[in-house]
Amino acid sequence: MVPTSPEKKQLLSRMISGADLPTSDVVELLASHDTLCKKLTCCHIADKCHSNNDLALLTANLLLRDASDANPTIRSASISALAALPGIEESAVRVLTSALSDQAAMVRRCGALGCVKLFDHAPEAILECGLTDALYDGLRDSDPIVITNCILALDHILQAEGGIVVNKNIAHYLLSRIMQFSECNAVYVLTILLRYSPKSEEELILLLNALDELLLSRAPAVLVAVVKLFLHWTQDHPHLKKDMLEMIQPSVCKILSRNVSETSCLLLDFLSTLGDICKVFGPHYKYFLVRAKDPGYLKTQKLKVLPLISTEDNVCCLMEEVKPFCSDYQSFRGAVSCMGLLAKVSHAAHNMCLSMLVTLLDAPAERVVIAALECLMNVVLSPPSVEKNISESPPDPVLSQSSSLGNVEVQNQTTLEESLSQLSLHTEEPKPELKALPMPQNELELPQNLTDAIIRALSHEHVQEAAPSLVLYVLGTLAPYLDSAPDILQHISSLAFSPSVHADLVTAAAQIFISRPAQTQLLLAAILARAFKCVGEPASRAALIYATLQEHPSDAAFLLGATVKQSLRSNNEECQEQQLGGSD
Repeated sequence: MVPTSPEKKQLLSRMISGADLPTSDVVELLASHDTLCKKLTCCHIADKCHSNNDLALLTANLLLRDASDANPTIRSASISALAALPGIEESAVRVLTSALSDQAAMVRRCGALGCVKLFDHAPEAILECGLTDALYDGLRDSDPIVITNCILALDHILQAEGGIVVNKNIAHYLLSRIMQFSECNAVYVLTILLRYSPKSEEELILLLNALDELLLSRAPAVLVAVVKLFLHWTQDHPHLKKDMLEMIQPSVCKILSRNVSETSCLLLDFLSTLGDICKVFGPHYKYFLVRAKDPGYLKTQKLKVLPLISTEDNVCCLMEEVKPFCSDYQSFRGAVSCMGLLAKVSHAAHNMCLSMLVTLLDAPAERVVIAALECLMNVVLSPPSVEKNISESPPDPVLSQSSSLGNVEVQNQTTLEESLSQLSLHTEEPKPELKALPMPQNELELPQNLTDAIIRALSHEHVQEAAPSLVLYVLGTLAPYLDSAPDILQHISSLAFSPSVHADLVTAAAQIFISRPAQTQLLLAAILARAFKCVGEPASRAALIYATLQEHPSDAAFLLGATVKQSLRSNNEECQEQQLGGSD
């Protein structure tokens, strides 16, 4: 009941707004018989007592009196305020000890949280008076909220010792009561139980049986927490993971069918960390499909999960579902990347992906073309494998980072560093007989329409300016299949580059020269000449490649990972190559 006095109403309004009231006014409000007025005043005292010493001294007696009031609401408010008052720690300990055994659950809840407030300004009082033992006794309280508050208080008070100690008795008792907790409190308790590990196989079975009902929960937060606990307890028994996934599958699909974007995104993000889930969730892929009205963050998350649930039976359907989003402004990059990962599942998906890339490489937006080129390299360098599932495949060398420019720079840098180490070995030891390095592109059969689309994409001036390293990487890798590679290289070489991109230009030029020496010899000489004038690492890399080409052409092909298209080489071209080496 709100006080009828206009003066008290005005004081309460100022108090709620956070204003500092005179101590006399606070004492007058605390002496009121109105319950709401007392609660608000106790909150104000707990908030202001550390900056106003007089407030603590003048209100302590009133709060101690109210701590024995017949109304549990008033007792709870006064206990919370007393725990925060400095200078009366001895009285506060007595009040809190009594509160933890009070008949009203509301008072016991405030007593547990009051221990936290007292510990924050007087930790010795808590540790020396035995309140921690009273809090451990509170773990067996009949009220679940009291149990949660006691755990929270103990974890805060014992933080220096690693938090609350969860032994066998506590773990089994909390699990036996877990269904009585609210969703939020259950998640907190399950998180605390991660600190306990079963001591025997028999105990593990008992604990896992107690989790069965929780694994059927339709609450996303509880489901995630219990799965984490299950995986923690069964880390030495990985064969149980499949049984757990089968148990949570109906709950996961039910949660996703509610179409709540936030919870769906968090659940999908957690599923992506579980490893191989395709066998369990693959037949239910329709619950994971991207919808046009999904927000951007949910689209991105679904596109990350779709490859993890792909199988040979559903991969073609998934490809069709992902295709429309390859031109979506919010999710085009994730969709194209997803399509590249799906292409590894089966040969049918591989061929379907290549046909889709023909359209994407001719897209008017250069960002879509760049994403398509990344996907292309992912597909052609990682052909599908029936024996190995996509979830077990190694990270993609092209799409492992978000920036296409950075990806290719790292890729080419690695190639050159390996070249340097290999070349140094050749100079120190007798040159062994080099075996042909098996390259995935040797077995490629790129359709003619795809080859034409690649040439058009690489020739696009805006694409060259937006992602020069990516263009050079694609150009050097697929040079045997691109008749216009020297022409494109000549146009790119006229652009202004940073030193790192200039190193990529040298690498691409060397790769193209090995595949098409007659068409590239003069251009390579010009690029190398420019490289020698550069200061720093690019020049040294250029010198490395130049020396390798001059002295050991076969070693250069091995180190650069380039292939020679024999059909393009003629006697005249070989003669011209020899003349180039002689003139140098």
